[in-house]
Amino acid sequence: MLFGSLFSAYALLRAGSMTWPDQSSIVNVPLASVNTLVLLASSAAMMRAVSRIRANDIGGFRVSLAITTALALVFLVVKSVEYSGELAHGVRPSTSNFVGLYFVMTFLHAVHVAGGALVTGYLAGPGAGMAVHHHGRLVGKAETVALYWYFVDVVWLLMFVTLYLL
Repeated sequence: MLFGSLFSAYALLRAGSMTWPDQSSIVNVPLASVNTLVLLASSAAMMRAVSRIRANDIGGFRVSLAITTALALVFLVVKSVEYSGELAHGVRPSTSNFVGLYFVMTFLHAVHVAGGALVTGYLAGPGAGMAVHHHGRLVGKAETVALYWYFVDVVWLLMFVTLYLL
């Protein structure tokens, strides 16, 4: 609902605006493209993690989740580099409605990525210990985290198209 309302606000503000900035001249499309590839790779690693835990391969599960976590951290580093560049060029949330929405949407998304990194990191480490006695519960937790992660990735894909390419 949060991201739905933000996308709705974007659509309403853009539709009601007499002028709208050339978004690709404000945001860093190449860095966002790298981040898109990073999140797609993280989803592939998450799929692998789920298939590994279903097969009771705890080692493969842990490695795949560690890769997912590492890619989430790469995403956050690239995003912070992107923000630094924008702020250095005087791009601030108060610059325009578009820039304000851009910062709010991408920051909230980054918070969700950070939360996902914490959970995947936990499941890759101490959380995987429950597999010895509670394999079924760990499978359920992994599937739930995977759904969350895929949702975060889909939201990013929508944001990438909306904020960077339109």
